Amino acid sequence: MLSKTKFQNILGDNIRKIRTNKGITQDELASKCGFYRTYINLIETSKRLPSSLSLYKIAFALEVTVDELYPKTV
Repeated sequence: MLSKTKFQNILGDNIRKIRTNKGITQDELASKCGFYRTYINLIETSKRLPSSLSLYKIAFALEVTVDELYPKTV
């Protein structure tokens, strides 16, 4: 089982990778989700662990499933 810190690191990395692969800025993602850019940055840099609702909004904005955001080792 992953530690909370490792889970948070992988989750943030996955969100950032998907976002950048789709050519979306943090500002654009935040706007689509109704968040501040700084909140997206905190998630991507593993300083915040988003709620399930926030993850749903991020996945919807990135046009992926929530499962695609999670670490594959869980």
